[in-house]
Amino acid sequence: MNADLEAGVQDLLAARAARSIIPDLAGARQPATHEDGYRMQAALAGRWDDRIAGWKVGATSKQVQALFGVPGPLYGPLFARTVAQSAARCRVADFQHRMLESEFAFRFGRDLPARAAPYTREEVLDAVEALIPAIEIISPRFDRLTVDRIPQLIADCGGNGGAVLGAPVHDWRSLDLPSLPVELRIDGVLKQAGTGAAVLGDPRNVLEWFVETFRAQGLDIGAGLFVMTGTMTGIHAPAPGERAVADFGALGTVEVVFDA
Repeated sequence: MNADLEAGVQDLLAARAARSIIPDLAGARQPATHEDGYRMQAALAGRWDDRIAGWKVGATSKQVQALFGVPGPLYGPLFARTVAQSAARCRVADFQHRMLESEFAFRFGRDLPARAAPYTREEVLDAVEALIPAIEIISPRFDRLTVDRIPQLIADCGGNGGAVLGAPVHDWRSLDLPSLPVELRIDGVLKQAGTGAAVLGDPRNVLEWFVETFRAQGLDIGAGLFVMTGTMTGIHAPAPGERAVADFGALGTVEVVFDA
């Protein structure tokens, strides 16, 4: 990675540490390709003083792919100190933005180490310990969601701010995930409804994509990590004090309030 991109990583680290908003990375500090964005993301994650608790996969719905102008998914790390349990109360000051997505997350119960041969779908699903209803908090370091500068968004760990996890579901394999309904309400007002079919046709397809993407890069996936599979209810931002509830029906609800 060249000196300009290295300086861009330092800009992102400083903004993350200060919980501040910055403009677009300047000039050559801004990655021009997805590959450079992922190099910067890896450098940032390696230097950030927190462990990776899971991974978010974004741009898995047609709606978000159209918004981002990309043909397929993107990924980024989620750090342990930004993961909360429902019903969560989060500080407004801890987030540059508060854009919420209702998602399924899969938590691995055993390792999937890098290997030469692709993992089969059965191997991937057998490694999953639980399905978790969740909310992702999108909170890029920039003064806007930079959908016109996707490599920069990738470098910023996919614009992640954190996650709120609901109760794990261990007996999930018989569920019809593509048909499972999800609703997002803010202060009781329905903002958007969707189903698991919104994310690459099935959240399990997203999980399989993620595992294969990591395997092809020679990267391991460790037990205990979770993977979020993308929004089924669009992107919506509550005001401070408003209660956001993602309702996964029989699987329960996930709640978050941002306190001023």
